Amino acid sequence: MKSIFRTLWIVFHMTIATILIGFIVILVGYFDHKKNITGIFGRLWGRWVLWSTGINYTITGLQNLEPNQQYIFVSNHESALDIPLCVAGLPYNNVFLAKKELFKIPIFGWAMHAAGMVRVNRQNREKAKKSIDRALKQISKTDISIMIYPEGTRTRTGDLLPFKKGSFLLAVKSGLPVVPITVKGMFTILSKHSFRLSPGKVELIIDKPITTSELSEDDRDYLLEKTRNSIQKNKEN
Repeated sequence: MKSIFRTLWIVFHMTIATILIGFIVILVGYFDHKKNITGIFGRLWGRWVLWSTGINYTITGLQNLEPNQQYIFVSNHESALDIPLCVAGLPYNNVFLAKKELFKIPIFGWAMHAAGMVRVNRQNREKAKKSIDRALKQISKTDISIMIYPEGTRTRTGDLLPFKKGSFLLAVKSGLPVVPITVKGMFTILSKHSFRLSPGKVELIIDKPITTSELSEDDRDYLLEKTRNSIQKNKEN
C-alpha cells in the first residue's frame, strides 16, 4: 500500500509540474530566442520531479565543464527519470533530440516545441538527417547545448545498448565538445515498464569533454566508440 501511495504522489507532482511549468514555457518560449529563461524553468521542472521521488543522487565531474561553453551531452538511458536527472543536474540550457511522437502530447509536446527541442523521425532516414540540420541551426542561433541518448531507448537489462551514429555526426558537424554522461543506479530504482520505485543511490557522472573541432565526418565511429567506452567504464566502476 505504501508503494502505491508513493507512486501516486510522484505521478501527481510530475503532472502538476509538467502542466504549470509547461504553460509558462509555452508562453515564454517563443519569445525567448536564446532559450535562457526556458532553460531555467526546465531545470526547475527537473528538480521538482526529482524532489517528489525522494531519490538520493549525487553529481560528480561538474569541474570538467566550462560555464559559458556549449556542449553535446551524450548519456546512457536507464530509466524514465534519466531526463529530469540530467535536466536538473547539468547547469546548461539543454534541448533534446526527441522522437516526433512526444510532440503530439498536449501541453508537454507544446512546451517541448516552445523550448526548442528538436523533433526526430526515427522511421525515415532522410527526415532524421534533416533533424540534425535543425539542431545545428538551434546551436548557431542560441546558447543551448544538446542532450542526446544515443541508445534510442531505455535499456531492459541495465546493460549499455549499441549507440546510433546520428548524434556523433551532429557533434562533428557542430564542432562542439562531446561530454560523456553516465547515469548509474537509476535502472535499479525504476526500470523500463515499471511504476514502482525501489531503494537505491543514483550517480550522475560527468566525464571530461572530448574535442571534436579537428574531427571529420569519417571520424564519427571513433568518436562513438570513445564516448561509449567512457560511459561503460564509469558504469562498471
